Amino acid sequence: MAGRVGSGFPARAHSRLDAFLRRHLAPEVYDAIRAYEPCIVVSDSEKHSFKYVVLSDRLIYLTENPPKSIRRVVALRDVVAVDLIDDYPEFLSPQDRETNQHIRIIYSTVLKKDCEKSKGVRKFLFPFHHANANNKKVKEENNGPVFWRGKEPKSLNESSLRYHQESSTPSKDSTLCPSPDLRKHSLHGQSAFRPLPRPSQRSCQPTSATGKPASLPSCTTNTEEPEGLPDHKDSLSEVPFKCNGNGNEFYFGNSSLASLLQSNRNLEKKESELHLYIISTTSSIFLHLKSSWNNYIIKATLLQDPLYVSELSPATGGQKPYRSEEKIKHFNQLKSELFLKDNTLRKILCLTTELKLEAQKNFILKRLFWKTSELFYFLVNKLHEYLPESRDKNALQNKSQRADELGACIEIIQTLGLMFRETETESSRLNILAAKKGTLFNLLVILISKPQIPKSCPVFDIQLVADSTLVEMSFDAELQKLILEYTNTATALLYEILLVFQQGHLGLRSTKFAISWMMSFLQSRPPIITFVASIVKQVVKGLSASFQLLSPRQAVLLYQQFYILKSCLQYSKTLAEYIRNDYREEFRYFIHMPALEKRLPLCYPIAQPATQLFHEVLRLVEQKPRVQC
Repeated sequence: MAGRVGSGFPARAHSRLDAFLRRHLAPEVYDAIRAYEPCIVVSDSEKHSFKYVVLSDRLIYLTENPPKSIRRVVALRDVVAVDLIDDYPEFLSPQDRETNQHIRIIYSTVLKKDCEKSKGVRKFLFPFHHANANNKKVKEENNGPVFWRGKEPKSLNESSLRYHQESSTPSKDSTLCPSPDLRKHSLHGQSAFRPLPRPSQRSCQPTSATGKPASLPSCTTNTEEPEGLPDHKDSLSEVPFKCNGNGNEFYFGNSSLASLLQSNRNLEKKESELHLYIISTTSSIFLHLKSSWNNYIIKATLLQDPLYVSELSPATGGQKPYRSEEKIKHFNQLKSELFLKDNTLRKILCLTTELKLEAQKNFILKRLFWKTSELFYFLVNKLHEYLPESRDKNALQNKSQRADELGACIEIIQTLGLMFRETETESSRLNILAAKKGTLFNLLVILISKPQIPKSCPVFDIQLVADSTLVEMSFDAELQKLILEYTNTATALLYEILLVFQQGHLGLRSTKFAISWMMSFLQSRPPIITFVASIVKQVVKGLSASFQLLSPRQAVLLYQQFYILKSCLQYSKTLAEYIRNDYREEFRYFIHMPALEKRLPLCYPIAQPATQLFHEVLRLVEQKPRVQC
């Protein structure tokens, strides 16, 4: 791995490659690079070539060693599986065979037929499930993070509906370039498509609690997606869609695709393989590949939420050119303002919100966040001032003040969760977390503890009682809403911290982090029982709501809840027994696969990973496997 010291990259072991990437990639593409590693590449077009694999948040590149040119080979949205193969390649020396990591990336590509070509017409792609036809032994990773690995396919999947511009579909060997202003096109052309499997009799449009259709989850990806070098364009994107209740009609804007989906003679899907041979036992590129793929799936799901997309949209007046120097200057300004001693809670809330929104749009801010420990310690200590109870005694009686405090804490936790997401390649993050584990463990206790809220005070005057009752009811409702939002936000951050320890369990800085260590700590804290109980109850409530589909954010939260439950069942004997003994009936009558199928739209990219994770949780509950230590 290598990278820039200025932006917090872990090391400069390949400074020549780093300088090459800086010169040849657009700034926003360069700042999105996660990791790179020298390797031997085998694919349809590469035969034992010694190259660098370069991983970004959306793409996998290859460049020569030493670097001369760079080209995109795989988009993460096309990945079907990432496996670690247990074999001994014959082309390697006996010594290298022992230290080799053989990574196989299976991804889907499109074959076009020369018929009905029409300039500007977009083609829609439905990703296949992957068939385990390869006889090579795949290393078992039952203890690792859950990443979807498609099973035996019977039909096409509606998820991640995408379109390509027919006239500009790139070959896998072509150089890919950023498309700073990807444009959306209306569908007016006719084309033939493969028939879709008939979905269940439900709409892919989430409904509100009243039963009325909620805002349509847009299936669009971030249109700022950079895809390579700056002198070419490749307009790959996704479009909003919804499926009708009859299960066989899809609507894109004002166009019905019923006739277009009758047959798909123009498109053929092909699975290709990219093999990477890393001659090192300490390389973490495999974990980074899987983690980046999982991060992409989560982000692609969230991008179907119009509110989430609006947060990423540029301000009125158009988007300014991307400049790293301006982002660094803005971050330093926010940081210095946050550290001012006379800051009010409202001021801290505003600055934290601004930091969060900027970090959502620019990954470089996440790197800067972890460059030093100051901001992480500051935010955790700020949480400690108000959670689980406020140090300000007035807040113990003032419900309005307590609501403001909880609102600020929720924003801080959301910001911390964002800083954890996608930063597993940052060694500075691991160093900060390992340097003072006390701060991290304090954060864990805060996350699993239920915030304390004021109790109502007795009032004796009849008129005052009537007036105060209305006010009290209003504040009580607001506080209960904030408590629920806090629990969901804490769940999301706890999931991110679990991933840190899970990576340690798999060998990434295993001397500093271990998942069993974290679970042992959590089970020794009394609030964990109440926290786990609240997760189970939320899952029951979410899956038992009839005729109401999960929104993209709810789907991601459900996945994170499943992951926490799985970790409890796998690595904590105490929590596993508690879940099985106290919630056996819930898992029998409410938390089951038919309930998930009714609530989770298949058009969400996270649907397959969540379903697989759900199966694993059910298996652990029913089979009572041996808890790993």
